[in-house]
Amino acid sequence: MDDIKIPKIQTKLQVNNSTEKDTAEMYLYGTIRKAYWWESDDDCISANRIKNVLAELKDKDINIHLNSPGGDVFESIAICNLLKQHSGNITIIIDALAASGGSVICMGANKVIMLSNSMMMIHKAWTIASGNADDLRKNANDLDKMDNAVLASYKSRFVGTDEELKALIKESSWFTADECKSLGFCDEILDEQQDLEPQEDIKNSILNKYMNKSKEPQWDPKPKPKVVANKNKQAIQNLFKKLGGVQ
Repeated sequence: MDDIKIPKIQTKLQVNNSTEKDTAEMYLYGTIRKAYWWESDDDCISANRIKNVLAELKDKDINIHLNSPGGDVFESIAICNLLKQHSGNITIIIDALAASGGSVICMGANKVIMLSNSMMMIHKAWTIASGNADDLRKNANDLDKMDNAVLASYKSRFVGTDEELKALIKESSWFTADECKSLGFCDEILDEQQDLEPQEDIKNSILNKYMNKSKEPQWDPKPKPKVVANKNKQAIQNLFKKLGGVQ
Protein backbone atom coordinates (compact mmCIF):
# COMPACT_ATOMS: atom_id res chain seq x y z
CA MET A 1 0.00 0.00 0.00
CA ASP A 2 1.01 3.59 -0.51
CA ASP A 3 2.32 5.60 2.45
CA ILE A 4 0.20 8.63 1.55
CA LYS A 5 -3.30 8.42 2.97
CA ILE A 6 -5.92 8.98 0.29
CA PRO A 7 -8.61 11.36 1.54
CA LYS A 8 -12.24 10.38 1.92
CA ILE A 9 -14.45 12.31 -0.49
CA GLN A 10 -18.17 12.74 0.07
CA THR A 11 -20.27 10.94 -2.53
CA LYS A 12 -21.94 13.12 -5.10
CA LEU A 13 -23.41 12.34 -8.51
CA GLN A 14 -25.19 15.35 -9.92
CA VAL A 15 -26.27 15.98 -13.52
CA ASN A 16 -27.18 19.37 -14.98
CA ASN A 17 -28.89 18.77 -18.31
CA SER A 18 -30.41 21.85 -19.90
CA THR A 19 -32.34 21.49 -23.15
CA GLU A 20 -30.90 24.86 -24.16
CA LYS A 21 -27.32 23.57 -24.08
CA ASP A 22 -25.62 20.98 -26.26
CA THR A 23 -23.44 19.76 -23.39
CA ALA A 24 -24.55 18.26 -20.07
CA GLU A 25 -22.55 18.74 -16.86
CA MET A 26 -21.98 15.80 -14.50
CA TYR A 27 -20.31 15.95 -11.07
CA LEU A 28 -18.78 12.64 -10.09
CA TYR A 29 -17.37 12.85 -6.56
CA GLY A 30 -16.55 10.04 -4.12
CA THR A 31 -15.57 6.37 -3.91
CA ILE A 32 -16.25 4.04 -6.84
CA ARG A 33 -18.13 0.95 -5.66
CA LYS A 34 -21.38 -0.99 -5.76
CA ALA A 35 -24.06 -0.27 -3.21
CA TYR A 36 -24.16 -2.55 -0.16
CA TRP A 37 -27.35 -4.53 0.32
CA TRP A 38 -28.67 -2.08 2.94
CA GLU A 39 -27.99 0.98 0.75
CA SER A 40 -29.62 2.56 -2.24
CA ASP A 41 -27.68 3.26 -5.43
CA ASP A 42 -27.67 6.94 -4.48
CA ASP A 43 -25.21 6.23 -1.65
CA CYS A 44 -22.31 5.41 -3.97
CA ILE A 45 -20.81 5.89 -7.42
CA SER A 46 -21.42 2.64 -9.29
CA ALA A 47 -21.29 1.50 -12.90
CA ASN A 48 -25.03 0.90 -12.75
CA ARG A 49 -25.72 4.54 -11.82
CA ILE A 50 -23.46 5.81 -14.58
CA LYS A 51 -25.13 3.48 -17.10
CA ASN A 52 -28.57 4.89 -16.20
CA VAL A 53 -27.36 8.50 -16.43
CA LEU A 54 -25.75 7.91 -19.83
CA ALA A 55 -28.95 6.30 -21.11
CA GLU A 56 -30.93 9.40 -20.07
CA LEU A 57 -28.46 11.74 -21.78
CA LYS A 58 -28.52 9.66 -24.97
CA ASP A 59 -26.02 11.06 -27.50
CA LYS A 60 -25.39 14.35 -25.72
CA ASP A 61 -21.85 15.60 -25.08
CA ILE A 62 -20.94 15.47 -21.38
CA ASN A 63 -18.45 17.34 -19.21
CA ILE A 64 -17.69 15.16 -16.18
CA HIS A 65 -16.19 16.92 -13.15
CA LEU A 66 -14.26 14.21 -11.30
CA ASN A 67 -12.92 14.10 -7.74
CA SER A 68 -12.36 10.53 -6.58
CA PRO A 69 -9.97 8.54 -4.37
CA GLY A 70 -10.75 5.44 -6.44
CA GLY A 71 -12.43 2.26 -5.29
CA ASP A 72 -13.47 -1.07 -6.79
CA VAL A 73 -11.30 -1.97 -9.79
CA PHE A 74 -14.03 -3.67 -11.81
CA GLU A 75 -16.60 -0.93 -11.21
CA SER A 76 -13.97 1.58 -12.35
CA ILE A 77 -13.17 -0.41 -15.51
CA ALA A 78 -16.90 -0.79 -16.24
CA ILE A 79 -17.43 2.99 -15.97
CA CYS A 80 -14.39 3.59 -18.19
CA ASN A 81 -15.84 1.29 -20.85
CA LEU A 82 -19.33 2.80 -20.57
CA LEU A 83 -17.84 6.23 -21.27
CA LYS A 84 -15.98 4.86 -24.30
CA GLN A 85 -19.24 3.51 -25.72
CA HIS A 86 -21.22 6.73 -25.25
CA SER A 87 -22.09 8.22 -28.64
CA GLY A 88 -21.47 11.81 -27.51
CA ASN A 89 -18.10 13.32 -26.62
CA ILE A 90 -16.92 12.81 -23.04
CA THR A 91 -14.66 15.42 -21.44
CA ILE A 92 -13.39 14.74 -17.91
CA ILE A 93 -12.26 17.69 -15.79
CA ILE A 94 -10.26 16.60 -12.74
CA ASP A 95 -11.40 19.08 -10.10
CA ALA A 96 -8.92 17.85 -7.48
CA LEU A 97 -8.01 14.15 -7.49
CA ALA A 98 -8.28 11.17 -9.82
CA ALA A 99 -6.63 8.38 -7.83
CA SER A 100 -6.57 4.64 -8.36
CA GLY A 101 -9.90 3.67 -9.98
CA GLY A 102 -10.60 7.35 -10.56
CA SER A 103 -7.62 7.50 -12.92
CA VAL A 104 -8.92 4.42 -14.76
CA ILE A 105 -12.23 6.21 -15.39
CA CYS A 106 -10.31 9.07 -17.04
CA MET A 107 -9.03 6.68 -19.68
CA GLY A 108 -12.58 6.36 -21.07
CA ALA A 109 -12.85 10.06 -21.95
CA ASN A 110 -12.31 11.65 -25.34
CA LYS A 111 -10.51 14.50 -23.56
CA VAL A 112 -9.03 14.88 -20.06
CA ILE A 113 -8.57 18.35 -18.59
CA MET A 114 -6.76 19.11 -15.33
CA LEU A 115 -6.16 22.23 -13.30
CA SER A 116 -2.61 23.10 -12.26
CA ASN A 117 -3.28 22.06 -8.64
CA SER A 118 -5.12 18.80 -9.37
CA MET A 119 -3.44 15.39 -9.23
CA MET A 120 -3.65 11.81 -10.47
CA MET A 121 -2.42 8.60 -8.85
CA ILE A 122 -1.91 5.16 -10.39
CA HIS A 123 -0.90 1.96 -8.60
CA LYS A 124 -1.03 -1.83 -8.61
CA ALA A 125 -4.20 -3.58 -7.47
CA TRP A 126 -4.32 -4.58 -3.82
CA THR A 127 -6.61 -6.54 -1.55
CA ILE A 128 -7.01 -7.91 1.97
CA ALA A 129 -6.71 -11.70 2.03
CA SER A 130 -6.60 -14.62 4.44
CA GLY A 131 -6.20 -18.36 4.09
CA ASN A 132 -3.51 -20.96 3.56
CA ALA A 133 -0.47 -20.72 1.30
CA ASP A 134 -2.39 -21.97 -1.74
CA ASP A 135 -5.14 -19.39 -1.17
CA LEU A 136 -2.64 -16.55 -0.90
CA ARG A 137 -0.73 -17.65 -4.00
CA LYS A 138 -4.02 -17.67 -5.92
CA ASN A 139 -4.81 -14.19 -4.61
CA ALA A 140 -1.42 -12.97 -5.83
CA ASN A 141 -2.01 -14.48 -9.28
CA ASP A 142 -5.46 -12.88 -9.44
CA LEU A 143 -3.98 -9.50 -8.53
CA ASP A 144 -1.46 -9.86 -11.37
CA LYS A 145 -4.36 -10.35 -13.78
CA MET A 146 -6.13 -7.29 -12.39
CA ASP A 147 -2.92 -5.30 -12.92
CA ASN A 148 -2.92 -6.39 -16.56
CA ALA A 149 -6.51 -5.18 -16.95
CA VAL A 150 -5.61 -1.81 -15.44
CA LEU A 151 -2.50 -1.54 -17.63
CA ALA A 152 -4.65 -2.18 -20.71
CA SER A 153 -6.78 0.81 -19.69
CA TYR A 154 -3.78 3.14 -19.35
CA LYS A 155 -2.09 2.00 -22.59
CA SER A 156 -4.64 3.84 -24.74
CA ARG A 157 -3.18 7.15 -23.52
CA PHE A 158 0.28 6.50 -22.10
CA VAL A 159 3.21 7.91 -24.08
CA GLY A 160 5.90 5.31 -23.46
CA THR A 161 6.71 1.61 -23.37
CA ASP A 162 4.98 -1.22 -21.50
CA GLU A 163 7.98 -1.58 -19.18
CA GLU A 164 7.89 2.12 -18.32
CA LEU A 165 4.18 1.92 -17.52
CA LYS A 166 4.69 -1.16 -15.33
CA ALA A 167 7.40 0.68 -13.39
CA LEU A 168 5.03 3.60 -12.77
CA ILE A 169 2.16 1.52 -11.37
CA LYS A 170 4.58 -0.54 -9.26
CA GLU A 171 5.62 2.56 -7.32
CA SER A 172 2.10 3.96 -6.63
CA SER A 173 2.94 7.10 -8.58
CA TRP A 174 1.44 10.51 -7.81
CA PHE A 175 1.44 12.92 -10.75
CA THR A 176 0.96 16.66 -11.04
CA ALA A 177 -1.00 18.12 -13.95
CA ASP A 178 2.24 18.90 -15.83
CA GLU A 179 3.47 15.34 -15.34
CA CYS A 180 0.14 13.88 -16.50
CA LYS A 181 0.27 15.97 -19.64
CA SER A 182 3.83 14.86 -20.43
CA LEU A 183 2.84 11.19 -19.98
CA GLY A 184 -0.32 11.47 -22.09
CA PHE A 185 -2.77 11.05 -19.20
CA CYS A 186 -4.27 14.51 -19.74
CA ASP A 187 -4.69 16.68 -22.82
CA GLU A 188 -5.00 20.15 -21.37
CA ILE A 189 -4.26 22.13 -18.21
CA LEU A 190 -7.04 24.67 -17.82
CA ASP A 191 -4.99 27.33 -16.02
CA GLU A 192 -1.64 26.37 -17.52
CA GLN A 193 1.21 28.85 -17.24
CA GLN A 194 3.88 29.27 -19.88
CA ASP A 195 6.02 26.13 -19.99
CA LEU A 196 9.19 26.51 -17.94
CA GLU A 197 10.39 23.03 -18.85
CA PRO A 198 9.75 21.10 -22.09
CA GLN A 199 7.17 18.28 -21.73
CA GLU A 200 9.68 15.72 -23.02
CA ASP A 201 12.14 16.69 -20.26
CA ILE A 202 9.41 16.32 -17.62
CA LYS A 203 8.49 12.89 -18.98
CA ASN A 204 12.10 11.67 -19.05
CA SER A 205 12.66 12.91 -15.49
CA ILE A 206 9.63 10.94 -14.24
CA LEU A 207 10.52 7.75 -16.09
CA ASN A 208 14.16 7.85 -15.00
CA LYS A 209 13.07 8.20 -11.38
CA TYR A 210 10.64 5.28 -11.38
CA MET A 211 12.54 2.99 -13.75
CA ASN A 212 15.63 3.29 -11.53
CA LYS A 213 13.57 2.51 -8.42
CA SER A 214 12.16 -0.62 -10.05
CA LYS A 215 15.72 -1.87 -10.65
CA GLU A 216 16.76 -1.54 -7.02
CA PRO A 217 17.62 -4.83 -5.26
CA GLN A 218 14.56 -6.42 -3.72
CA TRP A 219 14.45 -7.59 -0.11
CA ASP A 220 15.35 -11.28 0.18
CA PRO A 221 13.00 -13.05 2.64
CA LYS A 222 15.55 -15.89 2.99
CA PRO A 223 18.75 -14.29 4.29
CA LYS A 224 21.92 -16.21 3.66
CA PRO A 225 23.47 -17.72 6.80
CA LYS A 226 26.47 -15.82 8.04
CA VAL A 227 29.78 -17.68 8.16
CA VAL A 228 31.28 -16.98 11.56
CA ALA A 229 34.91 -17.87 12.09
CA ASN A 230 35.65 -19.69 15.35
CA LYS A 231 38.33 -17.52 16.91
CA ASN A 232 38.77 -20.01 19.78
CA LYS A 233 39.53 -23.02 17.55
CA GLN A 234 43.17 -23.31 18.74
CA ALA A 235 42.17 -23.01 22.39
CA ILE A 236 39.61 -25.80 21.97
CA GLN A 237 42.17 -28.07 20.31
CA ASN A 238 44.61 -27.44 23.17
CA LEU A 239 41.87 -28.31 25.66
CA PHE A 240 41.21 -31.63 23.88
CA LYS A 241 44.95 -32.45 24.09
CA LYS A 242 45.01 -31.88 27.83
CA LEU A 243 41.94 -34.06 28.28
CA GLY A 244 43.35 -36.79 26.04
CA GLY A 245 40.62 -36.33 23.45
CA VAL A 246 40.81 -36.21 19.67
CA GLN A 247 42.16 -33.18 17.83
